[in-house]
Amino acid sequence: MEMDIVILLGGLAVGVGTLASAGYYFARYLIKTDDEKAIEQAREAAAIEAAKEVEKTPATVIPLRAEPAIVPEPPPTLDHTLRGTRDSFWGKIQKSLLGAGEIEGSQLETLEEILYTSDLGTTTVSRLLDSVESQLSRQEKKSLDVVKSSLKSEVEAILTSVPKMGRSPFENFATRTKPQVWMVVGVNGAGKTTTIGKLAHLAAQQGAKVLVAAGDTFRAAAQAQLRVWSERAQVEIFAPEGVTDPGAVAFDAVKMAAARGYDLVLIDTAGRLHTQENLMEELKKVKRVMQKLNPEAPHETLIVLDANSGQNALVQAQKFHDTLKLSGAIFTKMDGTAKGGVVLGLASQLQIPTVFLGVGESMDALTSFKPQEFAEALFH
Repeated sequence: MEMDIVILLGGLAVGVGTLASAGYYFARYLIKTDDEKAIEQAREAAAIEAAKEVEKTPATVIPLRAEPAIVPEPPPTLDHTLRGTRDSFWGKIQKSLLGAGEIEGSQLETLEEILYTSDLGTTTVSRLLDSVESQLSRQEKKSLDVVKSSLKSEVEAILTSVPKMGRSPFENFATRTKPQVWMVVGVNGAGKTTTIGKLAHLAAQQGAKVLVAAGDTFRAAAQAQLRVWSERAQVEIFAPEGVTDPGAVAFDAVKMAAARGYDLVLIDTAGRLHTQENLMEELKKVKRVMQKLNPEAPHETLIVLDANSGQNALVQAQKFHDTLKLSGAIFTKMDGTAKGGVVLGLASQLQIPTVFLGVGESMDALTSFKPQEFAEALFH
């Protein structure tokens, strides 16, 4: 009896503690006091003041150094890039169902298991299963080719239904408002800085005048790494020394780009985990500061995701999307992963278009995403 009372009291204590923690979180993070709002406004004002100091700093645009001519290597084909993903997706389905006869019962469960382990996400799996289970007749289910065709059509439908999917960001570049401002975000280690260099290279090849802004003021080597990639791409970099406020860097970069006729500004940001609330809030501040100069900035907010992250990439994208309203995603390391199915999950669950795929290490190894080509390569 005494033991039961102890257990009951312990349970009540845990429950009260949980409710207290939830109440604190709600009050602390979801309800902003007047003092907190004032602090936010003060931080934005400080960023703009810091930007005014940056303007006084001479030679903030680092001049280009002559780079030796590099013969571009042709990037691998998408069919080659997706071989790992294809083997873990359609390859497994083919091996499991070949010669199985009609796909129903245990065979349908096998198909479901394979889909769920292919980093597609639950929404996508349900949609693909429905395309087989309810849209095909009993006779059609006996043919692996028909099943393949049904899945392929559904994959393509998922990818093409996303707004702006398959449209190159460089389309009609000359007719866009100058400067276009692209903010590039992502977690540490996803390949963000490398991707910015490749984006700058692609834009420069289209005849755009590009400025890269070194907004990662936290990582010591970030500016040096970004400078190397900017020189390879033969574009200019805005990297004022001694400035620690990323909002100030972004503000002045956009202001200078407008004054000097740049077509595109690529804003680098410090890598951060999606769980770091204070740093995620800082990204919102950078965006607000830029909008004081140009209400439409940033015109594109792109997240760089490591394809090897699989389902975790969807979690990252969801958090960044909630914070910034992403307009597109770039998947890196696609050539070395079996988890490329996450592209489908991003489109189906979050309605975020994939814009580019990283298919190698060279400057040219960033290819525009095309839904039909992706579907063809996935089921080759």
